[in-house]
Amino acid sequence: MSGPPFERPSKSLSPRSSAGASVVKTSKNLSQPTIQAVLKQKTSPAAPRRSRIKSEDQKVVSQVVYDEEMRKLAEKRVQVSDAEKLFEKVAHKLPDKGSQIMKRIDTLRRELAMDEQWISALRVQQSNVPAVRVVKPTLNPPRAPSIDTLDWDELSEAVNEIKPVYTGAQGMATFNNQKALTLESLKDLHVSLEDLPGPEVLAEDPVGLKVSLMNHQKHALAWMSWRERKLPRGGILADDMGLGKTLTMISSVLACKNGQEMSEGKDESSDSDSEDDKNKKRKSVTGWKSKGRKDTRRGGTLVVCPASLLRQWESEVESKVSRQKLTVCVHHGNNRETKGKYLRDYDIVVTTYQIVAREHKSLSAVFGVKWRRIILDEAHVVRNHKSQSSLAVCDLRGKYRWALTGTPIQNKELDVYALLKFLRCSPFDDLHTWKKWIDNKSAGGQNRLNLLMKSLMLRRTKAQLQSDGKLNSLPNKELRLIEISLDKEEMNVYQTVMTYSRTLFAQFLHQRAERETDFNYRSDANKPTYNQIKDPNGAYYKMHEKFARMAGSKKEVKSHDILVLLLRLRQICCHPGLIDAMLDGEESQTMGDHSSDSDTPEIDLLAQLNKLAITDTSTDGQQSVANAGDDGPPLLPDEARIAKASKNLLKRSNPVFNLHRPSSKINMVIQILKTSILKSSDDKAIVVSQWTSVLDILRDHLSKDGVATLSLNGTIPVKNRQDIVNEFNDRNNQKRVLLLSLTAGGVGLNLIGANHLLLLDLHWSPQLEAQAQDRIYRVGQKKNVIIYKFMCVDTVEQRIKGLQDKKLDLADGVLTGAKVSSKLTIDDLKGLFGM
Repeated sequence: MSGPPFERPSKSLSPRSSAGASVVKTSKNLSQPTIQAVLKQKTSPAAPRRSRIKSEDQKVVSQVVYDEEMRKLAEKRVQVSDAEKLFEKVAHKLPDKGSQIMKRIDTLRRELAMDEQWISALRVQQSNVPAVRVVKPTLNPPRAPSIDTLDWDELSEAVNEIKPVYTGAQGMATFNNQKALTLESLKDLHVSLEDLPGPEVLAEDPVGLKVSLMNHQKHALAWMSWRERKLPRGGILADDMGLGKTLTMISSVLACKNGQEMSEGKDESSDSDSEDDKNKKRKSVTGWKSKGRKDTRRGGTLVVCPASLLRQWESEVESKVSRQKLTVCVHHGNNRETKGKYLRDYDIVVTTYQIVAREHKSLSAVFGVKWRRIILDEAHVVRNHKSQSSLAVCDLRGKYRWALTGTPIQNKELDVYALLKFLRCSPFDDLHTWKKWIDNKSAGGQNRLNLLMKSLMLRRTKAQLQSDGKLNSLPNKELRLIEISLDKEEMNVYQTVMTYSRTLFAQFLHQRAERETDFNYRSDANKPTYNQIKDPNGAYYKMHEKFARMAGSKKEVKSHDILVLLLRLRQICCHPGLIDAMLDGEESQTMGDHSSDSDTPEIDLLAQLNKLAITDTSTDGQQSVANAGDDGPPLLPDEARIAKASKNLLKRSNPVFNLHRPSSKINMVIQILKTSILKSSDDKAIVVSQWTSVLDILRDHLSKDGVATLSLNGTIPVKNRQDIVNEFNDRNNQKRVLLLSLTAGGVGLNLIGANHLLLLDLHWSPQLEAQAQDRIYRVGQKKNVIIYKFMCVDTVEQRIKGLQDKKLDLADGVLTGAKVSSKLTIDDLKGLFGM
């Protein structure tokens, strides 16, 4: 780099301490660049990065610089290859016969030859870093060059392009402060990447660990040690589920205890206190009242995890670490300690998100300790930054802060903000700053997010490690999509509910458009008549009233109603009997006015549905729902026949609703279990569903066939769940089918005793399904794994599958630097209803 893009303000004018700091100055020449200068810059891309190396030491470089040069060389080779393929495909179709493409190829070839000559002359400087070794780097094409090639000049220029909203004196001062803080933080993160340990840097196993770490875990250990020396102290370990994040973190705690960080521990108090000083304006800090005594005590490591993983952390320490090396306390249940002083003596304290949220209200127990390290396991649990759990973990006090999650982004980019808020990554832990400078739907904001992810997050996927030859222990995984067609009776019920759903959704869209139009006309009324958009004489309002009277429905359709119907459509795909509550007319009459608000919409839907089943056969959504039971024009012969046939369709007496009658999907699951899985002598299977009622139906049908099962769902006490896991993983146990609730088993559990996973129903979030898959496809699995995904064709499930693919593109986009829209639009809902 030629130099820093801005001058850092002096101490007295620090943007952190003075609201009136001077505007950030740029050292760049702002005159119009010449064409020759631009061409020169484009034709010699290696020049800027090579200028970083002093001329006298030009051929001796650090391992990090060497790895960067090798990666860019690989990238250049890919570019040449891509350009040559493009020339072969399209040259004959172009007017110039591809001469421009060929010029580009020649330029790239020259640059490639220069780079190869340059790298061949480099010599790697030997580093005497203790407890770390370097393996020979492998040359692979880059997966995400958009992250790796972040250029500081581009980043800073993009920040300078953002304009202030308020241009008054105070507004400009605030804007300039934010800009200076943003640039300073981004610069620190960018500079920190210069000594980022490459994938070939491996830490040694800490003394006292009974098992040998795999190479990717050793690299994670070295990366975490590097991250804890930077600000913010910590980061996001986002490896794929099943790659051993728990063991890696326990190894880090053990290495710390072994005294490998003693030199850092001498100034620990000053570091920790100074970080708290930076956050004095936080609401959490104001809650600590010091009345002449010490309110907090220094402790060890606090692990916050879902309830189902409490015992797993404890058993992992017991089985993988030598005795008496690390002491563990499970802080859970009614008899847990109420004072922080009793927790500080343990090396590791394991608790749940619910306990932290509860103790946050009184600032007791875990809030009475200044932890050395705080670890959030399955950190996506706190992705909603407004939730009680998220607010609570952000207010915990600690020096190092770590978030472990295999799915850092589930729905939108804002999921990352919640993690940065916990990490105290200033100034991006402030929501206003985050939205203005990062999540602003611009290319510059995306690049700044990429820089944050590159510096704060380590992510390796199983596929990536296997392709690099670093994970040979994992067997193959096969995903099978099982397409099911509903039988005639099931499809009749499905289509009837779908017809009603479309009608109600059409009314919902009509109300939405109506509100927008009303708003436009209200804003128009304040303008002079000649300046109004149209209809100055009030004809619109007369027509509006007429349509409102024709619609007849006084009750407004809420989004909740639409979501309930989507739920019912999904349940019909599993078993029509699951919509029993909708068919219970007696229940709706009995509850009457005494029902709660949450129940009312569903009862109203029931009444409308029964009316619709008798008379409304239209599918265009134009006929009013409320008029469905009124006398209308006479039905055509075909319509009358359909109406008569559907009259008794949604009555309980219809055999299709009998839970003892297996549905098409249940039949298919049982068939696969019997013919493909249980025939083998020792294969085991896990059946996953979002609804325990579906699993109960399947359990009853399997028990009739003499197949014994185990169940793990939210009704089972937390203390008993690990026993069920151990029983299922036991090879000698004859119960070879586990019925697992998605919410209870979607996180953290180790169920490698099974090698078949059956996903009974599709969920909105593909990340939840991915977590369930990784219960069996993880380090330690010896057999080939088969994932069965069941989908009813020509139903809402097929459309949910498309929505899943879209969400996976979003998560992949943020993690790899691509840009994908994240919002669930009205068009998405239209697609789900087939409109």
